[in-house]
Amino acid sequence: MNTEATVRTEDLGHALDYLEGLQLILETLHKERRGREESDDIVDQLHALDGYYPTSWDPIRYQFGVGQGWSYVAHNVGELRARLLEGYSDAAL
Repeated sequence: MNTEATVRTEDLGHALDYLEGLQLILETLHKERRGREESDDIVDQLHALDGYYPTSWDPIRYQFGVGQGWSYVAHNVGELRARLLEGYSDAAL
């Protein structure tokens, strides 16, 4: 991975918007208790994703029974968005 990569301002703005929307979706799924009492296809599919950082969706396994998977990942998405805004706010706004 290139630590000196540049990102177009427009792309950063879109990424921040998508992260904000993703956080809203995850919080809604948490409020709806989706996948808490029974198996859920979205939970299974997200948990099976294999990305750059395979553990990014790993907390989703806490959704069944415990009910904290969506909430945990939503929090992580919010923190990621905040870090991007903090580090690149001049470029993104």
